Amino acid sequence: MRGFSIRGAALAAAMATVAIPATAAEYIANNFLDQNHPFSVYNYTEWAKDVAKASNGAITFKVFLGGSLVPARSTLPGIRDGLATVAYHAGTYTPSELPITNVLADMSLYNSDIYVTLAASTEVSFNNKAIQAEYKKVGVVYGGGYSTSPYLLLCRTKIESLADLKGKRLRMPGSLWDRWAVSLGAVSVNVPSSEIFTGLERGTLDCGVNPLESLKSRSWWDVSKYVLDLPLGVYLSGPMWGYNPGFWKGLKPEQRAMLLDNSARASVRSSIAYLKNTVDTEKEMGGKGVTMLKPSADLKAASDKFIAADAKELGKISQQKFKVDLAVAEGVINEYKAAVAKWEKLFAGVDPMDEQKRYEILKKELFGKVDVKTYGLN
Repeated sequence: MRGFSIRGAALAAAMATVAIPATAAEYIANNFLDQNHPFSVYNYTEWAKDVAKASNGAITFKVFLGGSLVPARSTLPGIRDGLATVAYHAGTYTPSELPITNVLADMSLYNSDIYVTLAASTEVSFNNKAIQAEYKKVGVVYGGGYSTSPYLLLCRTKIESLADLKGKRLRMPGSLWDRWAVSLGAVSVNVPSSEIFTGLERGTLDCGVNPLESLKSRSWWDVSKYVLDLPLGVYLSGPMWGYNPGFWKGLKPEQRAMLLDNSARASVRSSIAYLKNTVDTEKEMGGKGVTMLKPSADLKAASDKFIAADAKELGKISQQKFKVDLAVAEGVINEYKAAVAKWEKLFAGVDPMDEQKRYEILKKELFGKVDVKTYGLN
C-alpha cells in the first residue's frame, strides 16, 4: 500500500480488526478531498460532530482530509485493513476491484439532478446483490452514496470547437469520460481530482472535468480561466461512507441506524452546498477572470452523437470493459433507470433548498429502510 507513513502502517496494524468496545472510543474517518469540498465539510467534518452528539460521545471520529492519512487510490485496502474506520472512495479509481459499481458509474449521463442521482445510486447499491457481493469481497460495508452537481470542462486555455479539443489533455474521472474524450479526439488522463489543480497549474493538463463550484470551493479559478458550458453528467461512483466490517459488526443496531440517519441528513446538506456554491461561483467567476464559453455546433453534435451511441451499447461495453456478465450489467442499468424514475416522483415539487423535507424523504424512503439488524453482517 504505497503512500502510507510508518505511523500510518503502525496504526493500520493496531486497528486491523476494528470493533466497538464497551467504552467510548475515537475512530478514524478519511476523505481524500480537501477541507473546503462540500463532501469534506458536510459529509465528514460536520457529520462526525453530529454522530458524536447523537451517540452521546460513545462514537467519535477523528477526521483526516486531503489524503493526509489514506490517499485516494488506497482507500479500499485502507478501510479493509482498519487504517480508516470509515472513508469516502471514488469507485472509478478502482475498476478492477469494483467492476459492477463501475457499470453504475457509467450511468452518469443518464440523469443530472443531484438529489435524484444520489438517492437512485444509493438505493441500487444498497439493494443490488451483485454490488453488495462486490463490496463484501473487497472488505467494505457500503454506507451510502452521493452525487456531484453536473460536470463541465474547466480549462487553462480556450476550448470552444471540436478542433480546439483535438489532442488536449483532459483529466477524466472514469471510463465513460475516457470514451467521450477519445471519441472527440482528446487525450484522457485519469488522475485523482486532488491532483487537477497542480496539473492545470503546471500545464500537464489542459482541462479538468469537475463541477463548476470547484472554481470557488477548491480555488481552481486561479489556474482555470475558461469553462466550456457543455454538461458531462455527474459523478456518483462508490461509497461516500465505506465502513470497516469489524467496526460495523461491533455496533448495536440502533447505532447503525443512527449512522445511516446522520448520513441521510449530511447528504442533503452537501447537496445544498453544491447548489449554493454553484450559484455563488457563477456570480463571482467573472471577477476572477474566468470566462464561460459556449460549445460550437460541431462540438455539441459530436458530443451528442457519442452519448446516444454509448447509451445503446452500455451493457456490452460493461461486459467488454469490466468483464461483467451481460445479464448482471443490464440488471444494474435497468434497476438504476427504474430508481431514477421513482425518485423523480418522490422529489417532484420539493424545494431543492428545503433541508428538512428532503431529509425526511431520504430517511423514510431509503436510509430508514435498511435492515440494521442484518445489513452488512453476512
